[in-house]
Amino acid sequence: MDEFVHLRRLATRGPVPAQDDRPALEFRERLAEEARTPGFLAVTARADSLLCGFGTATRTPVPYAGEPLSGDGRAQEWLAGAVRIGDLVVAPVARGRGVATRILDTLTVPAVDDRVWVAPDHRDTAALSFFRHQGRRQTVFPRPGAGPTRAVFLAPRHPALAGLPMVGC
Repeated sequence: MDEFVHLRRLATRGPVPAQDDRPALEFRERLAEEARTPGFLAVTARADSLLCGFGTATRTPVPYAGEPLSGDGRAQEWLAGAVRIGDLVVAPVARGRGVATRILDTLTVPAVDDRVWVAPDHRDTAALSFFRHQGRRQTVFPRPGAGPTRAVFLAPRHPALAGLPMVGC
């Protein structure tokens, strides 16, 4: 867990001060909770003994009632029972070498029906670009209430893509 937290901090350095431990604590709690979920999968990538990347995935519960599509009737059809990519983190020095692609490929193995989705932070332009480059198909859903829309990327052969107009592809 300490390695995951350290790598995540390296990969997401930005406006959050290094002494602010709140994001690390929230990440630890979320990851510990997800690890207890049936079907949880964590994948690591190492260069020698150093962690250079990791990813996590879980099966979306059936019925599905969470973000990003709460209140949207498509959530059950598109996301319930599908594999959700939770984390995909690569050390800055290991980027551009196929590490994220290999981690993503491994995380999606349990989805023999190609029902895979990810909802990256809309401010993470590198993640948005990566998923587009990987052939993930982006669609945008309105959030309940007055909140901003949420980008959701579906696997290239996700069954829901038949006849769906795509955004940002």
